[in-house]
Amino acid sequence: MVRVRLFANLREAAGTGSLEIPGDTVEEVVGRATARFGPSFARALRTAQTWVNGERAGPATPVGDDDEIALIPPVAGGTAVVRAPAGLELATLAVLTAALFVGNALSLQWLAVALVLTGAIWGQDVAGAANRRGLGVGAVPIILAVTGSVLAAYRFGATGMAVATAGAVLLSMVWSVATPHLRPVESIAAGALLAAIGAFGAGALVVLRLRSEAEMTSFLVVVAVVVAASWATASTDLVPVDPLTAGALGAVGAGILAGAVWSEELWPTVVAAAAAAVGWVAGRNVGSLARSGGFFMSGSTLGSLVHLDGVIVAGGAFWLVLRLLA
Repeated sequence: MVRVRLFANLREAAGTGSLEIPGDTVEEVVGRATARFGPSFARALRTAQTWVNGERAGPATPVGDDDEIALIPPVAGGTAVVRAPAGLELATLAVLTAALFVGNALSLQWLAVALVLTGAIWGQDVAGAANRRGLGVGAVPIILAVTGSVLAAYRFGATGMAVATAGAVLLSMVWSVATPHLRPVESIAAGALLAAIGAFGAGALVVLRLRSEAEMTSFLVVVAVVVAASWATASTDLVPVDPLTAGALGAVGAGILAGAVWSEELWPTVVAAAAAAVGWVAGRNVGSLARSGGFFMSGSTLGSLVHLDGVIVAGGAFWLVLRLLA
């Protein structure tokens, strides 16, 4: 029998602070506890952190008769962690967006600085959100992946970006294995995926800027419209479409505008914008899975910079299509 200790609203939902439950893994033990104590316990469990013998653990962590599992909500009293206030979120996004536009207008070097800054803040935000819900993810490998890919792409172009992306996966896996609470397989997989996304997306934007300032400007306009449309739709009940659809439609419309203003040929930019929309949807859902354990449309997503989850993937998709078509 494994000893399970409960805290805050988990203890209130169960009516006890300690009990013994059989099971060979954390998932089995927690599953039996959830079946015993019902829906209120399950809801409180969504944002709780799991510890085994004083170390962070995941669902696949093995346990035995002498082990102790502690289930701890993220904030004293069981208050769930929620997204940052809208004002702070919008201000942060506005500053980062302005930095990218200004950096792109000044030079490739300044854009690289803006990309590293944006990627570092995003990496810290997504890793922090994942950790608060109990999924161990290291922020350092993601930040190093973004930085390394920007530098490699700046020096060696697409080849450097590809090598940096592969290196990001390897670095993340080594980092997870070397860090006890990041060793569960779901933590290793999530960390490697996020590092790869960060490296590919940031590196692709450097390579895009190497092609031309106009193409990078087109991408920034597209994603700015996507984020604005998605945020506006999510903030009101009056719009008859969901945020994902609004973002996708906004991307196509912005692609037409950008292609007409900044590109010699319209249709490659429009196709690239459509690909960016698909990448944005994919990125939002990957980020949502890491941050909250569910898809984007299923509920609130933790973290202040959730929109950047999609922007990172959209950057890679936009560059890839233009490379193939133009």
